[in-house]
Amino acid sequence: MINNTPIILKGLVTFLIVTMSLFHVFFSEYSYQYTEHKKIYKSIVESRDQGIMELLENHNKKIENTSDKDSLIFLSQKLITDYKSHRQKISLELKNYKKTKKQYYKEHSFRGRSSFHFWVFVFGLVSALMFFSCKSLYDDIVNGSTYRFQFISLTGIAISFFWMIHLTFFTQEDFTKNSYFLMILVCACLATFFTYFLVKNYTYKDDIILKQLSLIDKIKTIHYPRVALKALYAERNDKAMLATDTVRENADAFDHDIVTTLKDV
Repeated sequence: MINNTPIILKGLVTFLIVTMSLFHVFFSEYSYQYTEHKKIYKSIVESRDQGIMELLENHNKKIENTSDKDSLIFLSQKLITDYKSHRQKISLELKNYKKTKKQYYKEHSFRGRSSFHFWVFVFGLVSALMFFSCKSLYDDIVNGSTYRFQFISLTGIAISFFWMIHLTFFTQEDFTKNSYFLMILVCACLATFFTYFLVKNYTYKDDIILKQLSLIDKIKTIHYPRVALKALYAERNDKAMLATDTVRENADAFDHDIVTTLKDV
């Protein structure tokens, strides 16, 4: 179990990277205060509309019972004044509502995004793109594909790095957006080149290990049985075994496999 611990950890980390975007369901898109506060807006609008209707109805009744011209002018002016007062009152309520809403929104935001719920979702997608792009680059190098395929993988890595840096650090406003985008793009390109040489170096080491394992397998299944069989035959029969290949040829083949494997180390 202890020997398998690194493999298990790698598997868990890989699983988390690929499935991270799904974990956003465990977090709320909006805070409880924000959700409850949004309900106030409907009551403010209803109060505004109802207040206007009441003003019109009350003044309409007064106008119907008034025939004097001066009284009608006075009621008209009062209607305008009451409407402006009511409108100003509602405007102040809406202003306070928007201010409080903005405050709740800001308190629930994360790294410049609306919420941790949204941030995890996007960052998870970007992490999955990064993982599969690196895996694609690894396979391209191992299989010896053309640089055109490697370029596609590198493009995926560059885009992933760009959005990772953007999601993590693009929260300040002391410089212009163009400056930040240019800086993030440069960092993404540098990180992409670093990843390329890292994966290439890692692939190179894996290739050496695979060649060494292949040499060991050839020794166990080909070279050793051939030589051992001839030696056993000569020991028992006191003469060389008749075969299409000689011990010398087997030794040369063995040397060739060793030299071919070790020259790349």
